[in-house]
Amino acid sequence: MLHTERITMLLSSTSQLSSPQSQVCLSTATLLRLLTLVLWGETAWRDGERGFLCNTSVVGCQAACFDLHNPITPFNLYCLQLIFLFTLSLAGARPHQPGPQYLQARPHLHFLSLLGKAIIEGLFLLIAYQLYSTRPSEITCSPSPCQRLVTCKVFGARVRDALSLLVCSCSAVSLLVCVFEAYRSLMYLSEKLVGKGDTFP
Repeated sequence: MLHTERITMLLSSTSQLSSPQSQVCLSTATLLRLLTLVLWGETAWRDGERGFLCNTSVVGCQAACFDLHNPITPFNLYCLQLIFLFTLSLAGARPHQPGPQYLQARPHLHFLSLLGKAIIEGLFLLIAYQLYSTRPSEITCSPSPCQRLVTCKVFGARVRDALSLLVCSCSAVSLLVCVFEAYRSLMYLSEKLVGKGDTFP
């Protein structure tokens, strides 16, 4: 049971001050994203250049157009997002104390952790929307070393788009839950400050 609580709080980036429902929801959202990257990341995103074809035979031209079309691949972006989230979780962990104590002794740190998680989720959602929401299936480009204007087409994008939608949906759910829990935490801190007249722990 103890290990289950630790894993749940690590995946959810929350403490025992969060409701069990929110912890389960956040853990599920993180686990779904992790499984998506592990199971389908290699075939769907890592090999994305295979489905990117240009009408040119110039060496390096297609790769240059691919980099222009994908400044950062969805796989790398979502991996970076999980790295930030797990870093936040580990920063709040207190392994030197017995038991699963992850910020519950300091409610104001719990609030800041939720706020940080919400900011991370929101920023990555915004970046993903800006990069991938309006990408056309056919583009033209003429970067070096291309000798002329070339046309490139994207094939097999439906699977990648579906997986991106799943990851972004999990991020959106996580963002909403974090905002809700941050609001609850803020109300708790306000009541404690006003009711007892002391400072934050």
